Amino acid sequence: MERNPTNPSLRLPVAPQKGPPQPRMLRACVVQGGKVIEEQRLRRREPLSIGSGSRNTFVISDPTLPKTHQLFGVKGGQYELILTESMRGVVSAADKPVDFATLKAQGLLKKQGDYYVMPLNDQHRGKVLMGDVAVIFQFVIPPPMPAKPQLPMAARGSLLKSIDWPYAGALAAMFVLEAPLIGYVQVAPKPPEVSLENLDSRWAKLIVPERKEEPKKVDQTKGKTGADDGKKAAKSKAKAEEAGDEAGKAKAKAARTAKIRESIAGKGILGVLGTMGAGTSAGAVANVFGEGGIGGDLDGAFDGIAGVGLAAGSGDRSTRGGGTGEAATIGGLATAGGGKVGLGGKAEARVAGSVSTEAPEVDGALDSEAVAKVVRARQRMVQDCYERELKRDPTLQGKIEIEFTIGEDGRVVDAKVAANRMGSNAVGDCIISRLRSWRFPKPNGGSVTVNFPFIFTPSS
Repeated sequence: MERNPTNPSLRLPVAPQKGPPQPRMLRACVVQGGKVIEEQRLRRREPLSIGSGSRNTFVISDPTLPKTHQLFGVKGGQYELILTESMRGVVSAADKPVDFATLKAQGLLKKQGDYYVMPLNDQHRGKVLMGDVAVIFQFVIPPPMPAKPQLPMAARGSLLKSIDWPYAGALAAMFVLEAPLIGYVQVAPKPPEVSLENLDSRWAKLIVPERKEEPKKVDQTKGKTGADDGKKAAKSKAKAEEAGDEAGKAKAKAARTAKIRESIAGKGILGVLGTMGAGTSAGAVANVFGEGGIGGDLDGAFDGIAGVGLAAGSGDRSTRGGGTGEAATIGGLATAGGGKVGLGGKAEARVAGSVSTEAPEVDGALDSEAVAKVVRARQRMVQDCYERELKRDPTLQGKIEIEFTIGEDGRVVDAKVAANRMGSNAVGDCIISRLRSWRFPKPNGGSVTVNFPFIFTPSS
C-alpha cells in the first residue's frame, strides 16, 4: 500500500511487481529557445524520429531541420543513436561526458553510409544539437502501472438485485400461456388441399362472378348530321363577318393617320424642314440640300426665312424677312471662279477585321480543347473589340496573348495581357473586361492558368 500525498491516512493500492525488473524506457525532450517544448516517454522499444513532417515523433516547424530523421533506432532489442555529419553534442556514460568528435575518433561512432551510429545501453544519456533545436535523452525506470479500480462489494450488489422482477414475471407468464399454442401449431396435421372442382357452387360464384350482358348502343349520329352542318355554316359566316370588320378597322386607322400627317405638315419647324422634291410645296431646307441645291439660287432657297441674307460677289448682302439685325456675310468664304458645288450621297464605310487563335497553353488539370471551345464560341466579342479600334487606325494588326486563371468553380478569377505585339492597349483591356464574365469547365485539382494567343488582321 502507498500513502496518498493529499490524505496521508488513505492508502492507495499498488500493483505488485512480478518477475524480473522491466528494462528502462527512453525519455527524450526537445529544447528550443531555452525552453522544453515537448517530451516523450517510450515504454516500448520503438524508433524515435524528429522533423517537420506530420508523422514524426517530434514535429518541429524549423526550416533548418529535414522533413524526417530517425534519431533513435532499435536493433536487436537495443537502442542505437543515429547522427548526421552536421549534428553536434555529447553522450555521457558513468558520469563521463564525451563529445561526438571524440567518439568518432575512438571508433564508438561508426559510419554507416551517410550516418554515424552508436549503440546505447540503459546507462547512457546525452544531448544532440540540430541547429537551434536540442534533444536531451536518458533512460529511466518506468513508473508502476496503476491498479485497476474496483467498487466495494456493498456498491457492486448481486445478480438477484439487478433483476427487474415485474418485467421478469410478465415474461414468464407470457411464455406459460403461449408455449402450448406454439407446440400445438408445430404438431397439428396440415389440412388437405382443395381443388376448384371440389369447391361448393356458392364459393365458385364468389371466385368467378357471372358476366352481365352489356346493353346495345343506339347509333345517334344519323339524326345529328343536319344539325352539325348548320352549325358549321353559322361558324363560317361569323368568321367572314369578323374578317370584314378587321379590314374596315384597318382602312379607318390608315385614313386617320394620313389626315393627321396632312394637318401638321405645314406647321412650325416642319414647314421649314419640308420634304425634298420638285414643286411649290417643298421646304426651304429641302431646296438647299437637294441635288444641285448648293450650286443653285441660294437667295431664293432662303426665301421666307427672316433675318438670313447672302453675300454677293462684290461684298453686298441681302436680307430676308422683317428683322432689324444685320445679315451674316459669307463673302469672305467664297472661292474664286464660278463653279458649282454638288452634294454627293453619304455612305459609311465599314471597317472589318479577322481574328484567329492559336492553341492555348494550359498549366493545370484541364483539357486545352475545352478551353479553346469556350473561347471560339465567344470569338465575335473579341472581334468587336478589335474592329472598334480598327476604325481609329485601319492599319492596326498584330498578336495579343491573354493570360487568365480559371478557379475551381470555372469562373475567371484573374486576367492580364501577357504580351502585346499590336501596339494598342485598348484592344487588350476590352478583351479582359469581357473575359471576366465567361464560364469555363471546372478543373480537377484546383485552379489552372491559361495563356491564349489572338492574331488580328485587317480585311483587305
